[in-house]
Amino acid sequence: MAAHSKPGGIMSMLLTAFVLLQAVVAFQHGANHNHKHVAHRSADSMEKHFQETRALLEERANNIAIKGAPDGQYPRLEIRDLKKKTDQWNLYLLAMERFMAKDKNDRMSYYQIAGVHGRPFITWNNFGPLLNSAGFCPHANTLFGPWHRPYLAVYEQAVYQCAKEVIATFPSSQQQRWNNALVGLRVPFFDWARDPPSGEPAVPTAIRDQTVTVTKPSGQVSIKNPLYSYTWGNSLPSEMGWGPKNGFPTTIRRPVDNPTRSNNNEMNALFGQARVGWRQRVFALFASKKSWGYASTSQYGVQTARRNSDSFEAIHDEIHGTAGGTDGHMSYLDVAAFDPIFWLHHVNVDRLLAMYQLIVPNTYVANGNINRPMAQWNQGEGKNGNSPLKPFTKDTSGNYFTSNDVKETRALGYYYPETSSRTYKQVVDAVNNLYRKSGESTLTRKRADGEYIPIYPGRAFKDGDYDTVLSVVGDKYAMPGSYQVHCFLGKPSDNSTTNGTAPYVNGTTPAAPSSNSSSYSAPGDYGFPSNYVGSHAFMGGSVAGGNSSTPVIVEGCIPLTAALQGKEASGELASLHPDDVEPYLKQHLYYKVIGPNGAEFAPESIPNFHVKVKSCPVTPAGDDELPTFDDYVELPRVSLPASAPWTYVPGPLDTLPSGVPGYEVPSPSEGAPVSYPTGAAPMPWDEEGYCVSRQTIEYVDPAGNMLYSEES
Repeated sequence: MAAHSKPGGIMSMLLTAFVLLQAVVAFQHGANHNHKHVAHRSADSMEKHFQETRALLEERANNIAIKGAPDGQYPRLEIRDLKKKTDQWNLYLLAMERFMAKDKNDRMSYYQIAGVHGRPFITWNNFGPLLNSAGFCPHANTLFGPWHRPYLAVYEQAVYQCAKEVIATFPSSQQQRWNNALVGLRVPFFDWARDPPSGEPAVPTAIRDQTVTVTKPSGQVSIKNPLYSYTWGNSLPSEMGWGPKNGFPTTIRRPVDNPTRSNNNEMNALFGQARVGWRQRVFALFASKKSWGYASTSQYGVQTARRNSDSFEAIHDEIHGTAGGTDGHMSYLDVAAFDPIFWLHHVNVDRLLAMYQLIVPNTYVANGNINRPMAQWNQGEGKNGNSPLKPFTKDTSGNYFTSNDVKETRALGYYYPETSSRTYKQVVDAVNNLYRKSGESTLTRKRADGEYIPIYPGRAFKDGDYDTVLSVVGDKYAMPGSYQVHCFLGKPSDNSTTNGTAPYVNGTTPAAPSSNSSSYSAPGDYGFPSNYVGSHAFMGGSVAGGNSSTPVIVEGCIPLTAALQGKEASGELASLHPDDVEPYLKQHLYYKVIGPNGAEFAPESIPNFHVKVKSCPVTPAGDDELPTFDDYVELPRVSLPASAPWTYVPGPLDTLPSGVPGYEVPSPSEGAPVSYPTGAAPMPWDEEGYCVSRQTIEYVDPAGNMLYSEES
């Protein structure tokens, strides 16, 4: 708390001076009236007035000044790299333990900060009464990326402060060691798309072990791993209102019963085989080079021309769904932030978005409208880069961050290893090294019968290649919780346990897997058949509809390219050209939709659900550049359930057209009224706290030479 002692002292002096002034004014006011009025200014009334005034000022000045960790600009590291820094890793774990143990009434406790995202649907940081019974997180919205940036910063700030408190518990003779470890301590990220170090699992054991050994003042001890789960205690607090598994009071991942517990081993296995597709999705997005505002959000109506089916938010949803399973906390927006893996995941999403900023400079937040009632916004409100990111305040006076305030991550005290030099080339090199193709010669998935099945890891693009995806469009809140689309390549007639079985015949109602197939180990466990390609999750909340009066339409994709490259390598497919791919997929492509509790749904029965196969030509590039992806076009002959022709009709909550006066500029002209069409939604500048700012970010090389500047 020492870092805040001076502001606190100044505040006390200001409070005293203000209250003394109030007392003088009150006394003078009384002196100008008769004795009866003066009598009302008794010592008790003066004390009461003093306390009321003090409380009012403290409330106004008691907003959290979100700065992130306060010791300068340092990199956030991948969790496996942070673990190599033994003392800093130890301090991070102890800080997390302390953070989670803080009283839930403390605004900087894990309980309250996690609760900002969704439940318990209570106010935070003097925001005031909630506008709607909902959380603050703007998913499927243009503010998805920038809103989470100060959110992660206040989380990081809390962890850093807890680390300082932990150091104070050590003997004075040991504190210097831990103070050294504190320098540059930042929360880590988990890069779920990159290949893990040789011999290591897909999901680090540091996230999956129930206990961990740490050094405390008493020496080495074993504690509950704060990255494994968070617990509310013996029961879920009533204010939470709802929780997976009938209010199970500890966060769980891909839960199993008898007793209720996490299945972290299954999560690890699924992450291991899924990263082939996740890597393709990340790489294709970077290669698309579309506007940052379009690449960041899955909200369908934001884009008028969709060059790529995917977005970083859509991939984010898939990770949530795979980690949580059909009834784990990560699969529900309401409660996902309580699972510690949420933060490791979101720091990685922030990292990818920060990297992408350097690929497409001078693009940023797109205009958009709020598409569902939220804690701080009503449905239909317009937002842009100057909109306040409520409830995150940048000072104690209550001024909110805007997206433009946090465009440069160093403003919050951090950067990433891939953005340390702020150069396009550094990011391109990292994307090519991490995501272009697997560094492993072989990948395998373990089937339920114990047999290991090879997975084709993908290869770099070459001349004549195409990228092919299964585009999936749906209502984000069609079901209570997440629902996941699982994709397969396999013939229905192939019933061998070696090659797996196709889930169902094209065009028919989905059927459960054959009971005599050993490819499946549990209901809803579709990650293990050898013909499995990948999945995409629509991450929803605990209540279908998401409190929205209209469907919240989003889009994502399931990459087919690596699987098709494998078929080409085996001689089953002549090339990746649509002339060869389209008839092959017409015969071999299948999918299933699995919803809450592992239930299977006929695709045609899901409102606003649509699929189509898309393909685009790829122009390869060398190691120092990214390939070029042209526009995706539909392969219409691949007939699937819910693949009938469909055209999206923009609705009233989509981005307003450019013809709306003033909407394409940051704010109306000074003093000039803006006329809106009859019935138009509130414009961004109508919101209290809207703040227009102009920033110029200058990028320099390590020698300080100017590279380029970026306006916002």
